[in-house]
Amino acid sequence: MSVNSIIKWGAVAIVAAAGGGGLWYSLSRPEGSNKVLRTVTVSRGDFVSKVQATGTLEPQELVDVGAQVTGEIKEFGTDVDGKRVDYGSEVKAGQLLARIDDTIVELDIQKAEAQVAQAKAQILTAAAQVAQAKATIEQQTANLNKASRDLTRARKLGVGDALSQADFDNYTNAFETAQANLAGARAQLASAEAGQKTADAQLLSAEAQYKSQLRNRDYTHITAPVDGTIVVRQVNVGQTVVSSMNATTLFLVARDLSKMQIWASVNEADIAKVIPGQEVRYTVDALPNEEFKGYVNKIRPNATMSSNVVTYIVEIDIDNPERKLLPYMSANANFIVKEVKNALMVPESAFNFEPEEAMVQRPQGEHPRSKRPEPGDEEGESAATPPAMLWKKTDDTHVSPVLVRKMDSDGTRAVIEVLRGRLEEGDELATGVTERAEAPAAAAPGSNNLFGPKRPERRQRGTGGAEAKPGQSAGNDRPGPPPM
Repeated sequence: MSVNSIIKWGAVAIVAAAGGGGLWYSLSRPEGSNKVLRTVTVSRGDFVSKVQATGTLEPQELVDVGAQVTGEIKEFGTDVDGKRVDYGSEVKAGQLLARIDDTIVELDIQKAEAQVAQAKAQILTAAAQVAQAKATIEQQTANLNKASRDLTRARKLGVGDALSQADFDNYTNAFETAQANLAGARAQLASAEAGQKTADAQLLSAEAQYKSQLRNRDYTHITAPVDGTIVVRQVNVGQTVVSSMNATTLFLVARDLSKMQIWASVNEADIAKVIPGQEVRYTVDALPNEEFKGYVNKIRPNATMSSNVVTYIVEIDIDNPERKLLPYMSANANFIVKEVKNALMVPESAFNFEPEEAMVQRPQGEHPRSKRPEPGDEEGESAATPPAMLWKKTDDTHVSPVLVRKMDSDGTRAVIEVLRGRLEEGDELATGVTERAEAPAAAAPGSNNLFGPKRPERRQRGTGGAEAKPGQSAGNDRPGPPPM
């Protein structure tokens, strides 16, 4: 065999070996991608369904202490510790908080006293007039009786020689004059009695005014109406207080800060879940690591609307024995709708998964084509809470069915009751499938695969010198078979 034949058959063998190696590499390469389950974990713990709201801490009873007289604040009183009254001072009922200048009030009292004395003098004058009118009546009555007797005798005698016409007329006139005088005396008595009543009324008015001014003098001493704590002080010594139709507020006294309230704003969508007596757990920003407890007192029926959002104010009674909580703190309240201890819980996303038939691993002894358990197959199904199917991960690509009933949910987690199958804390439930790509391993740099295709070597570019022949580089590395 010639040298050319040997070379030709060798090249064919090399090409065949390279092709076989490429086919072997293609058939032995792993798949380009695998299906991987996305899962969530079953947990066990205390489940709490709640309504969240924000609110403000308020004293249960806040007393507005005002001023009913006008004047200058002369001084402040003292609290139970003997210190000057100020913010946060503890005071007792009847204790002096402030004193208003009473100079004007004292002058008004003197004026009222003078009016009372004048009214009493008018009563005495009216009484004297009544007595005088009564005496006049008695006198005029006597005159009328005498005139009546004289006229009676004159009528018996008649006008004649014994009684002239003129004398008869005089008796008649005397009688009529006595009647008129008696009527006038009686009118004077009525007028005197009316004057006496007027004087009595004026005396009552003057005495009432006097009592009012005495009361105003008491009003110049601002006292605490109840036992409590001063929350607000709105005046200073030297400030003039002007009384008007509405009493000017000087102090706000919280009756008892050991008993407070939270006024929480609850959205109309959640208000039906809130009832009186319901437990409320809350925190405040000042004590973020402490949780406090209270109870719903009442729901105010008057709703408020802001930006088309309707809310209701809910009053929550709370205890504050250590006085840690202060009025007007912001509170984050959770109304406890339902609480389940040691509940089996799963994320809501686990209810949305539906596996492919090839992924379902049947219980032992069940035919692969047998009917999967459906929610309606379980006896005792409740129309309100029908059973649902969950899929427990058995390996990386297979799941098994578990029939459950959803008992409660907060939108993120659900409390379940297992109806068929087995589910424990820590089990994984499938929620979806992810395609995971696997790139083939790259050949190490510098490795030499005998049967694989070789990358042609880059030829060095010749300099093309003057001695080079056409088609030949300076290094005599012309492509093609070597010369024979």
